[in-house]
Amino acid sequence: MEILDGLDFLVEEDRNKTNIKLLKNSVEHRDISHAYLFYGNSMVLLCRLALAFSASINCYKRGCGRCDICRNTLKGIYPNLNIVESEGNILTIDKIIELQKFMSVSSYMPGKKICVIKNAEIMNELASNRLLKTLEEPPDGGIFILLTEDISAILPTIVSRCLVFNWNFKLGRSDVESSDFAAIFSSLNDGIKNMIKSNDRTCVNPLNLSLEIISILKEMEEEIKTTQSKELKEVKNSGGDKDDINKYLKILKSRHKRQTSKFYKLGINHVFDIISAWLVDVLVVKFGARDEVLNYRQNYLFINENFKNAKAKEIFRLLETIEESRDYLNFSIYLELTLDNIFIKFQNLCY
Repeated sequence: MEILDGLDFLVEEDRNKTNIKLLKNSVEHRDISHAYLFYGNSMVLLCRLALAFSASINCYKRGCGRCDICRNTLKGIYPNLNIVESEGNILTIDKIIELQKFMSVSSYMPGKKICVIKNAEIMNELASNRLLKTLEEPPDGGIFILLTEDISAILPTIVSRCLVFNWNFKLGRSDVESSDFAAIFSSLNDGIKNMIKSNDRTCVNPLNLSLEIISILKEMEEEIKTTQSKELKEVKNSGGDKDDINKYLKILKSRHKRQTSKFYKLGINHVFDIISAWLVDVLVVKFGARDEVLNYRQNYLFINENFKNAKAKEIFRLLETIEESRDYLNFSIYLELTLDNIFIKFQNLCY
């Protein structure tokens, strides 16, 4: 089961390991349920996971990753696979009817027919009731995999018909626009250099760098909120059924709240990643490594010249401080004060 074993976007924790073990055992013993519900913090990665599981189910070698079944399923184009997603802001009953038709037609390909339903939480009432009936009387050999970032918005009766798996994913650069990452990296990279390059410690105030980074994050957050407001306005003015609109607005506001929270945590984590990568580069240069092994090769000469007096134990201590700060993201964190502390300690490495 190379596909399931090779997933590289799962956080290394007991919950994910247990989930993978259960899925692998079900594939190995051909004990596949008719309905699954996967929920986690990224729809993109939930879909990749669902396709990997689907490929493992139909592959003769239980998910080799090399055969046509695996390759085409992972691309989402295998004949026995149907990916259901909304064309607008609501997953309507016509999509569920299409799903039922797909399941009712005999396949000319071997294996089970699988339906992956993306953003299952945005089904309206008619669609939800129609799907519920299908799950209560599932077609022979049919498998449904529902995906959601908000399980609370799905009918409890639908959830009860599924095997539920909660996942935690690694979120990285692909989860935020690359241009946004470029803005954070550029400011941090230049800011750290300016903060270090002068022997006059008052030349560049580390506190100013903290404010600059926070300002960038807030600007990015405001852009997201502007887009969200436009989306809410479009739904309100859509002219659809009032009950459906009100229900979806509630779901949409909940999703927006999660999206903003996820973006904020992701942005801060990226800031921590850049600082940590800098510190690791300082360490490896002190240990005699050449520029090709650095995270940021362009900083090699700068590090070699300016961090001659940096002590390894202080670098390790600062790396530990950054990792401790990450842990606090799940609770609360005063970002400005945290960054002030990190940047002051960073500056002190050179003196």
